[in-house]
Order: sequence, then structure tokens, then C-alpha cells
Amino acid sequence: MKEQYIRQVEKELNLSRKAKTEVVRDLNEIFNSAVEHGETEQQVIERLGTPQEFANSTAEQFGIDNSVPKKRKWIISSVISLVVAIVAFLIYATAKSGKVPEGAIGQADAMTNIQVNGDFIFDVSQIILLVGIIAFVFATIQIIRAVHNNRR
Repeated sequence: MKEQYIRQVEKELNLSRKAKTEVVRDLNEIFNSAVEHGETEQQVIERLGTPQEFANSTAEQFGIDNSVPKKRKWIISSVISLVVAIVAFLIYATAKSGKVPEGAIGQADAMTNIQVNGDFIFDVSQIILLVGIIAFVFATIQIIRAVHNNRR
């Protein structure tokens, strides 16, 4: 229980390796001292709070806002997802626009029904559309979570 708590605190901390090592050492001392004085590990954990609460208060003592790097990760991943979605939608739209590229053979004035069979059983543009949809949904979920967390 103690080891799991300490690992979770270490994971939650956005500090340098040296500072994390110091915090882990201090936590081990806190647990050892408390156990020597008759406290159980569960009582110590209840006193210290959740790993995230302890990590935030510890980071605050170091003068660091522990939530900033996490917010940056959310923003960066949301922006990347939106860019991927936009690019995928643009590629799909271009592929499905039906415009005959300049220099194409035939230059017919009307639509023709010529099909080229390839090795693929599926349409690649459909996969691009699916990637765009997945990226858009992922970005939307990220943004909703970020807004929800900011309201707290």
C-alpha cells in the first residue's frame, strides 16, 4: 500500500528527478516514523491525502504549479488532433471532388464511367475519412475534458 502510494505521488509530481528523489525519501521517512509510533500505513495515507493532493501541495512548496504541464499536454494533443482531422478531411474532400486534374487523359466534357481496378479491396479515401473522424472525436473529447476541469 505504501509503495503504491509513493509510486503514484512520484507519477503525479512534475518536478526534477532530484526533487522527486528527495520527496520519495521524505515520504519513506514519514511512513517509517509513523509506523514506529503505532500508526498504520492506511492512517498515514488518510492523513497525507490522495497522491494527487500530496503531489500538488509538495509542488506548491517547491514553488511550482503542478497542473501546468498537464494542461499543456492536453492543449498540444488537442491541437495536433484537430490539425490531423482537418488535413484528413481536406484530403478526403479533394479526392472526392471529382475534378479532372490538368493534363488528364481524355479531358471529357461529361462524366465518364471508367473504373480502375487495383490491388486494394477498400477505398483509401474512406480510411482517410475515418482517421479524420477519429482525430476530430478525440480532439473534441480532450477539449470538453479541459473545459470541464477548468470549471472545477
